[in-house]
Amino acid sequence: MLDLDHPRSRHVLEASRVEDLIRKLLLAWREDEAAASSARTEILQTLLPQLEALNAAHFGASKKIYRTLDALDRAVQGADAGKAWRAFAALDGPGDNFGTWAI
Repeated sequence: MLDLDHPRSRHVLEASRVEDLIRKLLLAWREDEAAASSARTEILQTLLPQLEALNAAHFGASKKIYRTLDALDRAVQGADAGKAWRAFAALDGPGDNFGTWAI
């Protein structure tokens, strides 16, 4: 469970907000290939850079988080919605991520 009094909590909540936006775009992409281009652009140019900035500023520039984000970046660039979804799943449970799953 997330300790709301922890100094990093607001950053975990911000990461969760961004992850939710990515999740919505990935689901739209999986449902409708016509949404792929705009979803990929938003994820690659806006949302992943936001998560990278959070990692750099508030999570000690974690190499493990960076690797998770890099895998998602490569999957989204690969234009395969299924692979992108599987890469995203690494953010949605215990592992090398922001810990948003504990909210």
